[in-house]
Amino acid sequence: MRTTFRILLTALLLASISSYGQVRTDISLRERNNSQYGLGEDGYNGRNFSIGFGIGSSKMYGDWAYSNPQPVYLAYFEKNATPTISLGWTISVGDLSTRDPFTSYRSFNHFTSVDQHITFELGSLFGLVYRDFNDYFMLKLFGGLYTGVGLGIINSDVKRIANFNTNIPGSIQSDNPTMLTNSTALYVPFNFGYNFYIPRLWIFKGCVFNVNYQYTMTMSDYIDGYKPNLAANKKNDIYSVASVGFRFFIFHPAEF
Repeated sequence: MRTTFRILLTALLLASISSYGQVRTDISLRERNNSQYGLGEDGYNGRNFSIGFGIGSSKMYGDWAYSNPQPVYLAYFEKNATPTISLGWTISVGDLSTRDPFTSYRSFNHFTSVDQHITFELGSLFGLVYRDFNDYFMLKLFGGLYTGVGLGIINSDVKRIANFNTNIPGSIQSDNPTMLTNSTALYVPFNFGYNFYIPRLWIFKGCVFNVNYQYTMTMSDYIDGYKPNLAANKKNDIYSVASVGFRFFIFHPAEF
């Protein structure tokens, strides 16, 4: 009896081991990890860090009505807190141009700015409803839409500005507006854009094509070099940058 029991116990043990082995071998080589978002190395935004560059066009909303588009060059560094939420830093170097068509007021500002921001993709909402939303083309496509906000600092170097000198015939000397050709100020950038993720490109294990519109509210009225002494002038200067860029994933795969 004892021998029979041992034989049965051994047979059950061997059967369970065989069954376990069969379950494990049926798993695909593309098995997802234990991430909250179920992302592999080549999955949707599957790495922690990315760096990149971009080019854009600026528009000034200052004290004068007209602004001519000027080039802006950008450098990015992004840290993915999750696949759809990121913390980033952007360095911008470019120009801002503005003028008043009815007077001689005009300025040309060569600026440098640095900001830190956070962005939230629409995929954050998709992920709350469906964990593997990136498996569906349309959800993954629209999941790259994002909005963001941050805080930065800008240095304005107004290279050209209409100066008024009584020694020059036809010019006007006035304290209205006051002028400042070099200044530093804080600003709040509001970002709206789209990230399109490419799993592999050449030697890079993933990259991001980015389209972004940044609406920047500064904490200074001297970004264009002028500050009119008028009761109606109660707002600081604003400017925007529309840009396109590429970011490349770097370092090890993400473990969110």
